[in-house]
Amino acid sequence: MSKKGKGKKKQKKLSFWERTGLKSMIEQGNPTLLKWLIVIVTVIFYGNVVFNGFSLDDKYINVNNLQTSKGIAAIPEIFTTFYAHESGNAYGYRPLVRVTYALEYQFTRKYVWNPAVSHFVNLLLYIVGLLILFRVLRRLLQGYSPWIAFFITLLYLIHPTHTEVVASLKNRDILLEFVFSFEAMWLFIRWVDTNKNKFVYWGIVSYILALLSKETAIVHLAVFPLVLYFFTEIRTKKLLYFTGVTALLGFAIFLAPVVLFNFERNFRYIENPLFYENNFFNKLATSFYILGFYLKLLVVPYPLRYYYGFNMIPVTNWGNPLVWLSFLFYVGIFVVAVRNFKQKKIISFIILFFLVEISMYANIVMPVPGIVGDRFTFYTSLAFAWFVVWLFIEIPKHSVFKQQSVPVKPVVVGLALSLLYLLPMGYWVHIRNFQWRSQYLLFNSDMPFLENSVKANDLWAAEIIKKVNHELAKPVNPYHFIKRNIAAAEKRYNKALELDSTFYSAWLNLGSIYSKIHGNQARIRYMAYSKRGEKEKARKSKDEMLDYFKKAHYYFNQALKYKPEHTSGLIYYDIANAYELQEIYDSAERYYKKAIAIDSTFIISRSKLANIYFREGAFQKALEENKIIMKMEPEADVPYINMGNYYVMFGDTVTAIKYYNKAIALGTRPEVGIFLYNYYNSKGDKQKAEFYKQKAIEAKKTYNPNKYSKVDPD
Repeated sequence: MSKKGKGKKKQKKLSFWERTGLKSMIEQGNPTLLKWLIVIVTVIFYGNVVFNGFSLDDKYINVNNLQTSKGIAAIPEIFTTFYAHESGNAYGYRPLVRVTYALEYQFTRKYVWNPAVSHFVNLLLYIVGLLILFRVLRRLLQGYSPWIAFFITLLYLIHPTHTEVVASLKNRDILLEFVFSFEAMWLFIRWVDTNKNKFVYWGIVSYILALLSKETAIVHLAVFPLVLYFFTEIRTKKLLYFTGVTALLGFAIFLAPVVLFNFERNFRYIENPLFYENNFFNKLATSFYILGFYLKLLVVPYPLRYYYGFNMIPVTNWGNPLVWLSFLFYVGIFVVAVRNFKQKKIISFIILFFLVEISMYANIVMPVPGIVGDRFTFYTSLAFAWFVVWLFIEIPKHSVFKQQSVPVKPVVVGLALSLLYLLPMGYWVHIRNFQWRSQYLLFNSDMPFLENSVKANDLWAAEIIKKVNHELAKPVNPYHFIKRNIAAAEKRYNKALELDSTFYSAWLNLGSIYSKIHGNQARIRYMAYSKRGEKEKARKSKDEMLDYFKKAHYYFNQALKYKPEHTSGLIYYDIANAYELQEIYDSAERYYKKAIAIDSTFIISRSKLANIYFREGAFQKALEENKIIMKMEPEADVPYINMGNYYVMFGDTVTAIKYYNKAIALGTRPEVGIFLYNYYNSKGDKQKAEFYKQKAIEAKKTYNPNKYSKVDPD
């Protein structure tokens, strides 16, 4: 007898990859696997944004925004107002993004000062958008392995210019537009594939939501027909009908807010000098220079900057060789796109998609605020990622990725090559997200690369001074320890003036530094030395004080020279304050009145004027000014503090306490609570003393000393 099993073929031992089914999943490009990889990579490199705080321009949407902080109650108002309202400007109809923040604040009321929720939502929106993009790419490249759609999505998501969009809460409008635009694209494709009209209707709804997220979605009116032409079998007549209907609807929604509401957007020279350039050929040359800059930013995304503006991108002419290089490149790729258009070649679509998306920010049709911006490459970076992957599958004569199933080895090679790009770019993404953690950190990180930006110098100086004022507000005077910081701010303001000597804001702020900080500190020293009888030191401090105030008035006069017409009255307030610090009360009174004449709602000017009246013995006038403030701003604590102070000076503590209690009820500065604590403690009323002590502690945490201050529009 033969042995058992003799003649039977020995079975091949299955590998771990085969037993678990991973080999098949990799070869077939399992969509679920690839989606999870997209999510994991995104979280790894962008997850640190959830630890960020509020940063640049988040005032439009964060808890300090009076509209969105109302929660759900603000929604009707949101849909009937523009996105931004400042300095006489009203622009940008983006209600959907503000609705998302209103909903956040409605349901996270106790955590309104914690921006982690908002950053998590931004990250979630980015992931959702990437997954929708991946789904769209799989359909557009349905003859290829799903790995191709994955590699495109991978290279796209890791592009460092996206950090501004994901890490900046203000840029949620771009993320929402991204989600709804690509969802609309998917639905329009489904409409053609299935011939079911429900998809086109839902696609239009999704596109309307994209427009309500950010008006720049209007450019996708050109993208949708291109997608349907290149990647579906849509009939020409049907395509033309679709293009016409969506264009009419899109432009109607785009223009409606401009017609219905009071739209006004005035651009300053420092935002974009092309608004003031009359030479068409110089404008065109500069536009091609800018287009060349975007190419560089896509290929080498370093350094990144939160803002550009004048004079980062110079207004140039056709004598610049870089203009010609950019011009020839763009003309060249356009010719390639046209030559391959009828054959519906992918390279033609990639180029046309790129040109359509970049057209919004080329400064040809309309100059763009800031001239250029990292976030403006958000869509063009998709064309860049697609082009890079296209090169790798088109250069080989017989690419295995041009089929649904791919052997494991080429996939591993593809992943290895992707890692060569992913790791350095991902590291830069991670670092850049951290730099967006706070406005101070962002400005500090970018300043070495923004030496020629007038606005960046101005913003960084203002941020430094904010820190300086915070230090000066402490009980112990740290002036001598923060002089370096003050000098750094002065350096930035002077740099802004070096770039643009007509820049009013820098003159004004230098005047404020020399009056409110240097001059006031010299005055404090003079008074202290005089009180102690140190005559020589007092004389020296007085000379310094006079010199500082002299410089302050020079800067203020320069500001008036370059902006004789004022809408805020802030400069007159600052001049008045300088005179008040010098104890020249008649001049202070005159300039406070000028500030009020320009802006009657500036309650600090009225408060200061009331106090001067009181000092001069005109109590009735002081009383009238405070009554005006009470009527104008019922929630303002300032007039009640003033009245309390007056009655303390009269020796009428009982009446003073009545006014201070009103200020406490409205939410006031901690000093009021401390005064009342000391008063009741001295009277032996421990219960009331403890109550006001707690009020003082709360006020230290919540009171904003600058809540009634104003910022000049320039």
